[in-house]
Amino acid sequence: MHEWRGRLCQVLQTAWAVVVLSAAPAGAQIMRAHFIDVGQADATLLEFPCGAVLIDAGTQQDREAELVAFLEDFFDRRSDLERTLNTVFITHAHIDHTRALRDVAENFNIVNYVDNGRVESLSGGGDQRWLIRESQEGRSEVRVRQIADSEVTELPHRNGLRDEFIDSVECSDCDPMIRVLSGGLAENPGWSPGEFSNDNNHSLSIRVDFGESSFLFTGDLEEAAIETMVDYYDGFDTLDVDLYQVGHHGSHNGTTISLMQAMTPHAAVCSVGKWDFGRRPDGSARPFTTFGYGHPRLHVIEMLEDNIAGRRSRPQAVMVAEGARRFKPHRIRDRIYGTGWDGTVSVRATLDRRYRITTEN
Repeated sequence: MHEWRGRLCQVLQTAWAVVVLSAAPAGAQIMRAHFIDVGQADATLLEFPCGAVLIDAGTQQDREAELVAFLEDFFDRRSDLERTLNTVFITHAHIDHTRALRDVAENFNIVNYVDNGRVESLSGGGDQRWLIRESQEGRSEVRVRQIADSEVTELPHRNGLRDEFIDSVECSDCDPMIRVLSGGLAENPGWSPGEFSNDNNHSLSIRVDFGESSFLFTGDLEEAAIETMVDYYDGFDTLDVDLYQVGHHGSHNGTTISLMQAMTPHAAVCSVGKWDFGRRPDGSARPFTTFGYGHPRLHVIEMLEDNIAGRRSRPQAVMVAEGARRFKPHRIRDRIYGTGWDGTVSVRATLDRRYRITTEN
C-alpha cells in the first residue's frame, strides 16, 4: 500500500532519542501527536498549526496533575492557542481514559466534547456526566456531541463520520481531517452478550489525516469489535494508516492480524504504564495495573514487529508480558514505541508524509 519515504537516519545522542523518517523541510506546515506518559492510561494531544485536540484524558491514579502540567507547558509554548482545545474526545467511559477530564475542563477552554453516548459506566463515566450536565444546565459553553455507531454505518460512503464537532480544526493553509470510524452500538451485531456489554467494544475509533500523513486511534476495542470494523471497511482504504496507537494498551485482545493487514503501519505507539506498576514484593499484583493486566503482550509486540518495516534509531530493551503478572525481557528494534519505556512519545508529521519521532527517555 504505502511506500515509506526516506531512510532511517542516525542522530547524535541527546537527552531525547530521535528517529528521523526523512527530514522535514524547514518552514513546512506540521502537526505533532504527543502520546503523553500518564502511566497505565491514555491521553494523546494532537497539535496543529492553528489548533489542538485531545484524545482521552486518562491518567494512572494520582497522576492527574501531570497531565494538567503537560498541557500547561504546551499552552505556554503555544500561547497563540489561548489555552483552548478545539475538541476533547473520550473514546469510552473507563477511568484510565477519563480520570483527568474534569481537571482538564476546569483548567483549559474546551470548545467541543465528543464521546460514544455510553457514559453510565461506574468505572469512569462520572467526569463525563459532570461535564455534560454543566453544558446542559448552562454553566459551561462546551458543546456536547455523542456518536452512535449507526451514524457512521448509515452514511452513503465508508469514509467515516465528519462534522464541525469532530473535524473542528481548519487552518488557513492546511486542513487536517478528523473522522470517527466507529461509535457506541445500540444493537448487538452478533457478538456474545459479554462482548456486547463490554464498554471497550463501544470505543470511538478515530482517524486523523494531515495531508498525506495518517493516524489511527482505536481506544480499547477488543477482537469482536475490531473484526466488525475491519469487515465493514473491507475493500476500502479507510483503515490504511501510517501511525497506529496500539489498541487497548497492548492487551492480548486489542490488536488483530486482520487490522494489521488493513493498516500496514510504519510505526506504532503503545500508551502503557511501567511494566512493574502494581507489582507487590511477593510477586502478586494490585488490580487494574500494568503488571496485573500484563501489558503489553509479547505476541502483540511480535505481531507489530512482523508487520512494521524499518528500525528505531537504537534498539530498546523492554519488559513485555507473556500473560498477567508474567514478564520477560525483550529487545525492540523496529519502530515500536511505548510510554512505559520511552516516556512521552511525540510524532512530528508533515503534509507530504514525513515523520520525526522523538522520545522523552
